[in-house]
Amino acid sequence: MAYFISDRQALASDRERSAYTPFVPEIRGCKRTEEMIDKGHPLYTALCSISTLESTSNEMVVYPVVPDGCISMFFYTRDKLNYAKLCGVTDSIRKFIVYPGDQILIFRFMPGHCESFVKCDGCELTNKAVDIQEVIRNGQRLTEIAKREISIEWKALLMSRVLRMETNERDTDYLIRFCTEAILKNNGNIQVAELAKKSGFSQRYLGKIFERYIGIPPKTYAEIIRLQRSLRMIFDPENKSSLLEIAMDNGYFDHAHMNRAYNRYLNCSSGALRRSGFSIIDYNKVESLI
Repeated sequence: MAYFISDRQALASDRERSAYTPFVPEIRGCKRTEEMIDKGHPLYTALCSISTLESTSNEMVVYPVVPDGCISMFFYTRDKLNYAKLCGVTDSIRKFIVYPGDQILIFRFMPGHCESFVKCDGCELTNKAVDIQEVIRNGQRLTEIAKREISIEWKALLMSRVLRMETNERDTDYLIRFCTEAILKNNGNIQVAELAKKSGFSQRYLGKIFERYIGIPPKTYAEIIRLQRSLRMIFDPENKSSLLEIAMDNGYFDHAHMNRAYNRYLNCSSGALRRSGFSIIDYNKVESLI
């Protein structure tokens, strides 16, 4: 779908968009489709992705929510009831159940880009899913759009316009961008002390900023970025590197060090994931997000 710009439409910021693209697992029984986010999109710099997750199975499917440092919105209909949830950052793997016939619209926001239209701090949402009307300014308008009998593409665009009208530049935006981009460029391998030195702010202040606008401490965020990059390498069919090589390439001391991170964030070893994918995880031990 092509986006057009009118004189009444709120235009996207002319800031450069982050290159961060979170790893999203492919799960049997679900079809995931990405919507286009081009430079004319109202939330061009604020969004990682807009996607649709559609059930292709006659049975319920457990879908893993991998830690990625992002806050997300989920819109879906079940038994003629409409649901709209804002999901905070997760600091360990979570799950939600995809039912037969489900079609879920998902907005995934760049880390730190939700504060202007969310009524609470990011840390109040961590590991939680709450009704959008309770926590998002103009949340009622979003849920009304979600109910319309229009295409997913138009729903996504109309919702983006509503959110863009609530988006304002904050004094701390540059600091969040500087820190998250520094962490991304270093693949998560940067100390909070170094971030503080480069930014000119104390470690304590950076911790408060991250908790408020992202929802997790900067050290945890950096560990998640490192995990994300290693996951991409493990699930890249063209990458023939050993797990030790992947561990070293991503700043882990050794394979055992990487496995400790995987067990902490994913409840599974890197070797088991590479062999069997996300189906190997014991989801009875994983908490539900939605």
